[in-house]
Amino acid sequence: MENWIEISIHTTHEASEIIESILLDYESTGVCIEDARILEDNLDDNFGTIIGVDKNDFPSEGVVVKGYINELNYTEEAQNALKLEIEQLAQNINIGDFFKIETTTIKDSDWENSWKDYFDVLNIGQKFAIVPTWREYENIEDRYIINIDPGMAFGTGGHETTSLCIKNLEKYVRHEDSVIDVGCGSGILTIAASYLTKGKLKAVDLDKLAVDVSKENFVLNNIQNRVEVACASLLEGETDKYDIIVANILAHIIELMLEDAYKLLNEDGYYITSGIIKDKKEELLEKALAVGFKLVEETSENEWYSLVFTK
Repeated sequence: MENWIEISIHTTHEASEIIESILLDYESTGVCIEDARILEDNLDDNFGTIIGVDKNDFPSEGVVVKGYINELNYTEEAQNALKLEIEQLAQNINIGDFFKIETTTIKDSDWENSWKDYFDVLNIGQKFAIVPTWREYENIEDRYIINIDPGMAFGTGGHETTSLCIKNLEKYVRHEDSVIDVGCGSGILTIAASYLTKGKLKAVDLDKLAVDVSKENFVLNNIQNRVEVACASLLEGETDKYDIIVANILAHIIELMLEDAYKLLNEDGYYITSGIIKDKKEELLEKALAVGFKLVEETSENEWYSLVFTK
């Protein structure tokens, strides 16, 4: 029986998905979130969602992000590097005055499968259903199915930023549009776009792990022959123009690509952005307008914002 280290990180909602990504970078297989906001939702969706929850299981503020790393890989050096990387987030994002990291040793030979109990089918927008690979799903509403393993990489559909992007892709992608997904993570947005257009698809990410995981998910969804995948920093080096540029990343990173996005966006195209917290929205909007963009629509969920621009 192998030992595993459960790393429990108490942080803010806005920092949670970035911390998920960091944990996965340190070879965490599976990440779960304890978020009291689930108590505000209608938990009976007829797809097996857990409806018996106790508010005492959740933090009174913020969220708890939990990752699981093999004890052999969680050396003192790795532990210190992980803690430093997460604490450095405070330079760009609020990680909370209550921020705390705790570790627990778990002896469980079946832990790799037990974390999957936290994930179920997600219906997003009017057209999409995100279905974990191990779940059975009867598609009675004739939705577009996105098959994905939520433990594999950043971007599972459960976070507001991803949900907002998918809903906006649903609104704005046209039948022949070319689409580039910048900071593709798990590739979930590219997969969504593949249902909406027959045009060119490209997915880029600076993280090689994300690129590799995207490729795996494209195979799962039978679109591997349609998508060009590259390890690249934002839009640097990109020369082709696109009808849709979508970026689900943090506001200060979106700012770095504004000029490139404007240059590479076709005249009747849309620049769909997400990952923007309330406090950063107005600053980003002002900078986007200064570059020449025109705001088409602003949408939000739980103080996360998506801004859609055109030329």
